[in-house]
Amino acid sequence: MIPDFSILFDRLGEQFSLALIMLQRLAVQRQIVTIAALLLLTWLAPRVLAWALMRWAEREQAELPAAAGDLQPGDDDSPQPGGDSLPGDDDDLTPAPTSGFWTRALGWLRAIEFILFPTLLLLFTYRTIAWYEANRWPSGLIEGVLPIFWLVFVYRLLVRVVLKLLPENQSERFASELLRPVTLILILLIARDLLFSTLGLGTISLLRLGEWVLNLGDLLDALIIILLAMIVGGVLRKALYNVMIHSEVESDVANTVSNVGRYALVGLGALIALGVFGIDLSALGWIAGALAVGIGFGLQELIANFISGIVLVFERIVRPGDVIEVDGTRGSVTKVLLRATVLQTPDSAEIVVPNKELMTRTVLALTYSDRVTRVRLDVSVAYGSDLVHVERVVLATIASHPLILATPEPGFMIVAMDPHSVQVMAFGYVNDFNDWIRTRSELYQMLRDAFVANGIVVPYPRQDVRVFAPTD
Repeated sequence: MIPDFSILFDRLGEQFSLALIMLQRLAVQRQIVTIAALLLLTWLAPRVLAWALMRWAEREQAELPAAAGDLQPGDDDSPQPGGDSLPGDDDDLTPAPTSGFWTRALGWLRAIEFILFPTLLLLFTYRTIAWYEANRWPSGLIEGVLPIFWLVFVYRLLVRVVLKLLPENQSERFASELLRPVTLILILLIARDLLFSTLGLGTISLLRLGEWVLNLGDLLDALIIILLAMIVGGVLRKALYNVMIHSEVESDVANTVSNVGRYALVGLGALIALGVFGIDLSALGWIAGALAVGIGFGLQELIANFISGIVLVFERIVRPGDVIEVDGTRGSVTKVLLRATVLQTPDSAEIVVPNKELMTRTVLALTYSDRVTRVRLDVSVAYGSDLVHVERVVLATIASHPLILATPEPGFMIVAMDPHSVQVMAFGYVNDFNDWIRTRSELYQMLRDAFVANGIVVPYPRQDVRVFAPTD
């Protein structure tokens, strides 16, 4: 099916001819020139005034030192060195820094410069409309753009208030994410009503496919709906996130739930926009089913990771800060994303593990229920050592460390008897997993000193070598 664009070009030609006819009218020309003049005048007025005030302020600042320079040290009225001058008299010759009228006026202008342009624009526009009515001239076009001028004024006023009340980063984000898009939507709605009701541009056909026709008005309405859905979705995401954070929900769960809410709202807006286009949504069900089958085969790994990420976040099997081990790789969880989980190893290297691996493989969770961790020590003692005495010394040394917990109690056991030594395993518990490496190192040093002090021998591997000399 070939799209038919002939209707579009015919209607555009008709509307262009109609626009030329309207522009030939004196009343329309007069209003267009007036609007352009108002915009130019109110845009230039604050800048010209600021330039003039700056020049006057510079001249004023230059005159202040000249007036203060009339009294110089060495004049007849000034104290002489060695005279009856008092400490601090020299400071009286230096005038205190003051600001004149023009400097203060320049500061006032800069404070209101942001809203001065729309304020002047509104004042001059209302005065122009009154002047048109006094001369019995039509002013419908000027009155039509007046709501847009009001929107610009309210937008700039709100931005100025937000900048004063909120920190800089929050105010800029609030203005860019909410105020500007809302103002843009309102301007589009006013422009749509002005253009479509006056010129009839909303019925222009942009595309025809069989019996389905896409009009310019429907396209603009759909764009406004999608933009509005994105704005409301962003506000909903932020609101959900803040509410869940204040309810002491973990940040990864709050972030996932808020994102899902935003995507759902944007998707609803897209469906409404398709309905505005006149597309039968029941037909889209078959298309969506076919796409789902194709995507299921082509992107099954990505979808599996995505679903696994949602399960991980909601069931909280793996949380940021947990220490896990997957396929021999141990690390601390830093991020749980929808597609993958990021681990940070003790070497400060980051490993990205697909979420599917965490759901289908055996994962060693070292801090799932709590962060208490066992510190294991492997030592060797000679066969001639008193093992009861060795056990007493080892347990006392481990218990003396400040990070070792009293409960669970430290332990001691013999694990093997090698040809040259007795293998002993001792252990204690620390309260936090991050302390176990440093604690193990310190305990090895403490055990070495304790063995030396108590005469406990750590044997070295020994091998006897006999050399037979050949005989004649």
